[in-house]
Amino acid sequence: MRLLKGLAAAALLAVPAGTATAEQGVTDTEILLGEVEPLTGPPGLLGIAHNIGVKLAMAEVNAEGGIGGRQLRLIAEDDGYVTSRTIQSLKKLIGSDKVFALTSLSGSGQALASLPIVKAAGIPAMVPIGPLPPLYEPPNDNIFVVGQSYTEGMHQLALYLAKTYPGKKWGIILQDDDYGKALGQGIEQAKAEAEINVAYETTYARGQKDFASEMLRVKDAGVEVLIAGGIISENIAMVKEAEKLGISPVIATFWPGRVPEVLKAIGPASNGIYSVDYVAPLQSDAGKAFVELAKKYLS
Repeated sequence: MRLLKGLAAAALLAVPAGTATAEQGVTDTEILLGEVEPLTGPPGLLGIAHNIGVKLAMAEVNAEGGIGGRQLRLIAEDDGYVTSRTIQSLKKLIGSDKVFALTSLSGSGQALASLPIVKAAGIPAMVPIGPLPPLYEPPNDNIFVVGQSYTEGMHQLALYLAKTYPGKKWGIILQDDDYGKALGQGIEQAKAEAEINVAYETTYARGQKDFASEMLRVKDAGVEVLIAGGIISENIAMVKEAEKLGISPVIATFWPGRVPEVLKAIGPASNGIYSVDYVAPLQSDAGKAFVELAKKYLS
């Protein structure tokens, strides 16, 4: 919420309350925000979660009187995790709706593709779903990346697994895009610091549903530690295929793989899966406090 307040408060620097303004997305009574994220399809679990968080932050701010007497309002666009739709939605939000700031640029690949548009527009933009280093290296004055980068997260996860399961054979299955590349870079960093024996490594195309071939090769290679580098449905499919083949390697996923809905879909095999995240789980004290806040402000 602090970052959301900061973005909205920036609107007041040049526009005092009670004055007419040509500032995009700011009126005497309102500050208009926009965001693009997947709200449908398997990745929609992440987009919907983000959207709920933004709505809760806005409701909390508005209940306290808004920003400088102005209420926050949000327009959310669903890109279905398709980059062309992300670009189309951003052009609508910036050029037609004329939002003051953006609270999401969708996933990592979509955010990278969006950079030229957002930098040219010059409006503040948050990237809370796909924190890739190229989004902030070098820094951009109007782009605010939230959370641990994919690369650093996988680096730490791989180091932990290497120290916890020394000498084991690894299998690595990553998505063939910027997300997968970032995870691969984290693994490479871990290799420089710990002994990691990769027996099988491959990539898959975004949206792939059948992992029978990949998991058969995991079995044939005698993989004992598996990095399931999918988003949502891919991780579920990999674990289910492992069950069918009667193999039970130690499985590690990235933070999308530990979303409660994903673990429920995996079933009992989710017990013992390793993951890394920078967001407090709902079962923690911070998570419970978030849920209580949501009950207060949201339906």
